[in-house]
Amino acid sequence: MSRLLATDMDRTLVPNGLQRPEAGALDRFRDWASAREPDHLAYVTGRHRALALEVVAEYRLPEPDWLICNVGTEIYAAGAQQPLEEWEELLEKGFDAGAVRRWAEGVLPGARLQEPEKQSPLKVSFYLDEEPEPGALQARLAAGLDAQELDARVVVSYDETEKRGLVDFLAPGSGKARALDYLRRHLNVPMDRTLFAGDSGNDADALLSGVCGVLVGNATDTVRDHLQEALASHQGARVLFARRPYTAGILEGMAHYGWEEH
Repeated sequence: MSRLLATDMDRTLVPNGLQRPEAGALDRFRDWASAREPDHLAYVTGRHRALALEVVAEYRLPEPDWLICNVGTEIYAAGAQQPLEEWEELLEKGFDAGAVRRWAEGVLPGARLQEPEKQSPLKVSFYLDEEPEPGALQARLAAGLDAQELDARVVVSYDETEKRGLVDFLAPGSGKARALDYLRRHLNVPMDRTLFAGDSGNDADALLSGVCGVLVGNATDTVRDHLQEALASHQGARVLFARRPYTAGILEGMAHYGWEEH
């Protein structure tokens, strides 16, 4: 039976954070990927498709079988120009991007809309100048959305390299965890044969979803502490807090969960 390795890109698979990467780790991952048949490889990213493919080319990453983009609002098969229609149709109901944007601008003083290419009909994204406390801000915004009867999910994270907060308002039913769950079901891969690696707040839902989760070693203390606390209320979740950074942390997770390293 095949397996599914899904990983965040920036500061997880891609060593573009503040810590120094482990020499040779990305080459070892490339070796695994080149011999992965019949296993599947998916990249799960907040980037839109074009930016994700730029990173694949820049870092000579293995070509993925699947791309989950825009924080789980789009799923692309390898080489496809358009996302899976079935997934988009599931998400389109009830999400009013314009109304969510207008409300968010009123409750997030100092927030700035991200660039137009980082917006979509299923996602509204903002920058914050300061590092947020993810759990508290996420809970406050979710309560506010409910009070306004706005149907949306909210994900709060932090970009340590740019030193700014990120707030994504997503179509209900979306997010990295739900997109990953849709994909693994689509591929008929069970949860215990699905591995997900990440480093930031917008990876938390997938890490806590019950798959084989790996938080890479370069994750910030804030993310690590938040995830430790969240584990208590997520029965069945399993997360390895890797010691090694970036790609080396993914390899550490693969060894921990019994995935051979080629």
